[in-house]
Amino acid sequence: MTENQNPLENLPDDALHDIASYEHPFDDDCTERIKARFAQKIAAASAEQRGTTAPRCVDEEKQAPEVPHRRTGRFVALFAAAALIVLAGFAYADRIQELFVSYFGGGAEVAKQAQVIGSSTTDQGIKLDVAAAINDGETTYLVVDLQDTTGDRLSDKLHFGKMSLDDGSHGYSEETLSYDPESKTATLMVQGSGLASGETATLSISNIYANRAEHSMVAEDLDLEGLLGQGGTFEDIDWMSEGGLSGGSNTDFVAEGHRIEDVDRVLVRDEMHVAIPGLDTGYLSNICYQDGLLHVQMNPTDEVSGSPEAMQSFNLIDTRTDEEIGIYYEVGYGTYEHPKDDLLYLACDYREAVFRIDEADLPYYRLHVYGFSYDTLIEGNWEVAFTVPERIDVLEIETSVALPDRGKNFVVDAVSVSPLGVKLSFTYEALADENAVDAAVQQNAVDADVRLVYRDGTERDLSEAPRNGSSIDLTAQKGATFIIAPIEDFDDLVAVTIDETVVDLRARNAS
Repeated sequence: MTENQNPLENLPDDALHDIASYEHPFDDDCTERIKARFAQKIAAASAEQRGTTAPRCVDEEKQAPEVPHRRTGRFVALFAAAALIVLAGFAYADRIQELFVSYFGGGAEVAKQAQVIGSSTTDQGIKLDVAAAINDGETTYLVVDLQDTTGDRLSDKLHFGKMSLDDGSHGYSEETLSYDPESKTATLMVQGSGLASGETATLSISNIYANRAEHSMVAEDLDLEGLLGQGGTFEDIDWMSEGGLSGGSNTDFVAEGHRIEDVDRVLVRDEMHVAIPGLDTGYLSNICYQDGLLHVQMNPTDEVSGSPEAMQSFNLIDTRTDEEIGIYYEVGYGTYEHPKDDLLYLACDYREAVFRIDEADLPYYRLHVYGFSYDTLIEGNWEVAFTVPERIDVLEIETSVALPDRGKNFVVDAVSVSPLGVKLSFTYEALADENAVDAAVQQNAVDADVRLVYRDGTERDLSEAPRNGSSIDLTAQKGATFIIAPIEDFDDLVAVTIDETVVDLRARNAS
């Protein structure tokens, strides 16, 4: 059940407006300093919120008949209580803004547009609170607090498993921002895509993974050649029945015309069980050398270390040269049943890596395993409904900027600018090498030289700003690339340049 216990919820509209417009001053070197202060801010905000109760009169029944000056005293007490609430509100808003500024690497202006949510639920002694949100029209960013009210199970590296946002059809991710060991509270940023402003969405979580541990080791005593013949049986695989497809490859695999989705045979699961010296999170479950390719299958030791939220990767080390031999391709398979809808989802607990090597070199190769796993799993049912905030200011400009020097008939046909960054929408013509479409188009989009031009003539170069990848529709031959760069003085922008082509924003209409 959703609880609404935020101290700001009963404030009048003008007080909420003041809080929303509150801005904390930051300097250029604030990011690391702010991160270091998160724990203190969380504790301070919690303390002030606990201190907002209005003082009560002592033994009112024995007081003398009411006189005017007692009304004044009661008014002063109520005024003091209201002041405490406002102070708590400012502390709360200050903390929320600092979290957003740290996460985006700037953007005090957009942080002012964060909307307080304050919806929470508790299960298994873990309280989950959706504290605040920002919606840029593409992505909704949620500040989520987790507090262990009965123990000490959380940590500074958390992950949500069996999670859905709204009806499960929207993309999502999360990142742990801070952990306060005193209050046993972790703060995370959850991203959700495709959520509509003003509609009710539901954040649903069934698993919380805590205490992530990194590992990287070379199995010096594992004789791969000596294991051949103990397993090696293959079976057909239907990716639909596996809940989906997971995999990757090197450039040679793609250049030779192969696709991961065309892989239809994998090693039989658990045909063998060979411990890997020095590794307690997984074991070697099958191996085979066939047609110039070494197939190695691994399986996690238990549900926690082998969850979809863990990451187990491996390559080979040539003991003669210490050279790393990367995969030719790899696939992940295995399913789990989601408790919410009883459907099968891709778990990827089995990982099969395939290496192109000469069989004669097998005695010199050793398995290198690296990645991370979790040692704590908290299972429960956390569901919080919230209203998706209204979209922040976004400028959407139609344009036609050709980039002929890319040589791929690449055209930017729309530019969206918000206080969070820039989105370039593009189209392109079909390439001769269809296998290069995805990589080539992403490269074109990422390499574009983008600058912001302000009213006073100054420019800001976004070439060093992080790109958040490209989304590409290969069938429609269109896509978009996202530049994450919080923009100060948003109202003073007059133009964006893309490879020296100017896109005028002065005739803009804010959407």
